[in-house]
Amino acid sequence: TLQYILGPESGWQPLPLTEVITSAAVKRAYRKATLCVHPDKLQQRGANIHQKYICEKVFDLLKEAWNRFNSEGR
Repeated sequence: TLQYILGPESGWQPLPLTEVITSAAVKRAYRKATLCVHPDKLQQRGANIHQKYICEKVFDLLKEAWNRFNSEGR
């Protein structure tokens, strides 16, 4: 999960599956996750090139998963 990929400084806390049952809850979790890895936020935090690369890949994967979630009719 994200806390292992991003490390403790990211602020990401794992979500129990019981908290992402509804579409609205999934959307909130998605938005929260993308804020942790968004390129503009990383720039503000002074991330190094390695962190930026990892977060860029995670950001792309999150967008892909979100698009798939939406296309499957939730």
